This record gives sequence, C-alpha cells and structure tokens, in this order.
Amino acid sequence: MTRNSSSPFLPGATQRIVVWCLVVYHTAATAFSQTGATESFPYDLQTPQFRLKLDDPALRELSGLGPAEQAGEFVAIADERGEVFFIDTSGRVLRRVLFRDKGDFEGIELVGHCFYALKSDGDIFEIGCWEKSDMVVSTYQTALRKSDDTEGLCFDPERKSLLIACKGDPKSDTLRGVFAFDLKKKQFNPQPLYTVDPREVNRILPYQPDEKPDFFSPAGIAIHPLTQDIYLVSTALKRLVVLDYRGGHIKHVQALDKTIFPQPEGISFDAAGNLYIGSEGKGGEGLLLRFDLIRFTKN
Repeated sequence: MTRNSSSPFLPGATQRIVVWCLVVYHTAATAFSQTGATESFPYDLQTPQFRLKLDDPALRELSGLGPAEQAGEFVAIADERGEVFFIDTSGRVLRRVLFRDKGDFEGIELVGHCFYALKSDGDIFEIGCWEKSDMVVSTYQTALRKSDDTEGLCFDPERKSLLIACKGDPKSDTLRGVFAFDLKKKQFNPQPLYTVDPREVNRILPYQPDEKPDFFSPAGIAIHPLTQDIYLVSTALKRLVVLDYRGGHIKHVQALDKTIFPQPEGISFDAAGNLYIGSEGKGGEGLLLRFDLIRFTKN
C-alpha cells in the first residue's frame, strides 16, 4: 500500500527551507564544550562507559539505532538492506527481521507493534506483524527527495509523529530541516518543525585545525526522555547538536572525537537518560558506545 502526502511540496526541500522561514539566531549565551560534561550537557563524550564492537558483519555499516521494548535492548539497521537487528548492551544480536532484500535504509524505530524504517529518499516503511511469517509491509511516500538525504529517524511521543532529519549536502551551508510524519493520519507535514543553520553551528564551535571544512549534516536524531531536548549527531562534520524541543534554538554544540566516533550514524537513549551512539566501523566492526547521564547536584 502506498500513500502520497496531499501537501504540495517542491523538490529540494532542504535547500528551500529558507523560503518558508527566516533563521532566528540564538543570541543568549549558549553552553558548549569540546570535552567533559556540563549542567547543560550532562555527558562526558570522551569517556564512554563501554565501547562495544558489533561482531555481526552486517552491522559494519550501521546506519540507524532506536530503543526496543525491553530495557537494555535496541533495534538497529544497516545500509543497503531492509533488515532489523535486535541487539543488547553486550553487542550481541538477539534477533533479525528481514523485510526487504535491498534498499538504502538509514533509520529505524519501533513504535508499539510496528517497525518504521526510513530510506534515504524519504520513503517510510511500516512493518507490521513482524513476529509472524506473513508480515505486513506498507510504504508511505513523503515529499522529500533523494537530494534531501534523509538519514535520521525517531519517534516523538507527544506529537505521535516520526521525526525525520535531513542530512543534505555536507559541502553546502543551506539549512538542515527536521520534518514530521503523523502516525495517526499517516501524513507528512511539508513545513519543517526545526531548522538548523550550519553556519550558526560553526559560530558556536568553530572548526578545529585538523577538521575538514564540511558543514553540520545530521545522520541521526533522538529525543531525550527526561528533558525532551532534540539530539542530532553529524558524521561529515563530527558534531552533536542539542535543540530546545519547544523553540528549536540551539542549546549546545559538542565536538565528537574521530578516534572515539569513526563515523557516528545512530543515536538513542534508554529510559534513565543514558546516551547511546552507534558508529560505522570504518573498515572494521560497527560500534555501540554508552555514555551515562551525569547528575549535577547544587550546593
């Protein structure tokens, strides 16, 4: 079953977000750091609690990560095949669910009894009855295109929607958009919920001497379960950006050490607020890293 969004939308969504809205720069003091944790960003990304190698060869190109129903378990997906992996915090693959032999899949999310998988061209696959041999797979076309390079997917429980992050062109400084797909109506909203200006990211945290002059291009998205902040992770320019859920302004920008994160692609949280980042292995095994939430106490 294929449903097309009834909302009109022109090609090249990410490049034309500026037509829809003007960028509002976050003029208040923005906290950021390259190492260590702060009250505004309660994680030390230099010191993972664990850094696991995912031994399954299919996860060398891990592209998406999301929470599973059971505590300590996650769902993951890799490039080039529609196959969902249940993995635990030891890196062990518990179960595999194949729903498509081929496809450039970039994001995965388990919502209720259904999987939702995102392709790089914006198409969303809904996989129902996946525990049975006769699973039901439905495809929903959004107005996004291959040029938008949709890579991030997460579930927004308040809006009851999937959030889709557009990577865009890492060589371009055009606005990066986050769009919503309403799961109740099965409808795509062509107006972005959030926009991120790569130039503002660079203003907050300039290039380091050893970095390529790429621009922030989100490859993964997750909502913090305790604060509702939007977390976006970028591979081209290794940054983690935190957005305010209500206003969409940038609250924090963090550099990611390439020796720890060779190619960060997936991001997720557990119910306690601990942060998990999945990375391609750059020729080796895929990686899963955990960073515990640091609770600051006021004197």
